[in-house]
Amino acid sequence: MDADEIVPLTRDAVRRLLASRSETAPTPGAPGKRLAPRWPFPGAVEIWVPAQSGPEAHVIATLHDLSESGVGVRSDVELEPGTVHSIAVHQPELSLHGQATVRHCTPRRTGYHIGMQFNFD
Repeated sequence: MDADEIVPLTRDAVRRLLASRSETAPTPGAPGKRLAPRWPFPGAVEIWVPAQSGPEAHVIATLHDLSESGVGVRSDVELEPGTVHSIAVHQPELSLHGQATVRHCTPRRTGYHIGMQFNFD
């Protein structure tokens, strides 16, 4: 991946990524309470977790789904709802970097399912 493929997390960048896969993407799930429908989107997500003291933690999570407004990830680390984290979403086409707010963190048999809403400027 070239440096020009690492782009700020903007609504337009997310829309372009979703559009690049629209021909091969499965039908999105129903939006329900969500702001926008989410599409299955496997990949990696990096999350930086601020520490109370000392250096921040760097967590690698698995991208589960993606929408114009946020992501669903699977993680071994529990994140507190309402907290804001720096994130990077990695896909073959590009990597998006920015911030997202944890909306929910649900325990699963293995790890946690975490919903994060993108914070657009």
